[in-house]
Amino acid sequence: MIDDDGADDPAEHPDEDNEPDDHIELTPEQAANLRRVISNIPMPEIMLPESVRRSIADAQRALSSQNLKPLHEAQAVWRKQLSTSITSDTLKSFEQISEQLNKHIDFNGIAQSLETVAKINTTFAAQQTTLFKNLNSAIEAMRAGFYPSNLQSIEGLDFEDVDAVVMADGIPLYGLPRTATAEALIRAENTSKRRDILDWRWETISADCREIVLSCSSKSVAPYAPFAVAALDALDAGHTDAAQALAGSLVDTIVTGHFGSDRYKYTPNKKTKTTDAYDKFTVREYIAFAPMWQTYQPFFVSNGDKVPIQFSRHATAHAVSKHQYNRPNAVQALMFVCSLLYRISEESD
Repeated sequence: MIDDDGADDPAEHPDEDNEPDDHIELTPEQAANLRRVISNIPMPEIMLPESVRRSIADAQRALSSQNLKPLHEAQAVWRKQLSTSITSDTLKSFEQISEQLNKHIDFNGIAQSLETVAKINTTFAAQQTTLFKNLNSAIEAMRAGFYPSNLQSIEGLDFEDVDAVVMADGIPLYGLPRTATAEALIRAENTSKRRDILDWRWETISADCREIVLSCSSKSVAPYAPFAVAALDALDAGHTDAAQALAGSLVDTIVTGHFGSDRYKYTPNKKTKTTDAYDKFTVREYIAFAPMWQTYQPFFVSNGDKVPIQFSRHATAHAVSKHQYNRPNAVQALMFVCSLLYRISEESD
């Protein structure tokens, strides 16, 4: 008889249970003999690492009831057979097996071997942890090595943060200023905050620029270095406008002297609308030369262009006014002059 849903009607099979029989009927004597035999089999105590125990427990929990169903069914059959087949002869066989196990199998040795394996696994895991720590340190050191020395000790430094300063705002970071000031510029919220830092820390920035220029020893920067020092002297003496005017002229002279006609690949003009050419630079080259893009933004008095408030080489030369001439711009111009000389000197050494 088949129900409409295709399943057998349990009423047609009264002798079959729907669930596995978990109960084994043994006589008291059989149960006692079985416990005695099992108790004589040595069971080594194995101390597994906590991680291994957790893995085993997780694996056990991962077994679903559906996966265990065939096992339950097989156990039910085995238990029924066992309940009717355990005799004194069977128990005697168990005793003989137990004796053979005791004679020929070194359970203590097995336990020691397993403990050794566990120790090896623990040691290997520790070695892996150490390896990855060392590897991470090496990668971090390698990554830091891409940056100029004044940026290398800044923790968690992302290139995008550096890019926002050197490319978007045109503020140099190559070799100067000192690490604390460089980090303050990088962490600043916006352009306005960065200009405040240039204004507030102008004295230490000027000192950093002077140190950098005086450290340059290559012949390629020798013609420019005295003028950079003169501009710094003017700034330190309070002659901000004179410092910016000389720095603005120096920027153009140095860029043209270094790049020649290639300068037009890196400065905005009718043919160059994007910064794609900068992609060919190394990280250090990029940081050193990226401020060019903002420094040379188009500005034409004849077109009625508004005078930019940020440092502009063209506005410095063609639109002398208090709107363009100010201390933050003078500091920014001198930073670019000195960082360019530092980079060019490195390339020549």
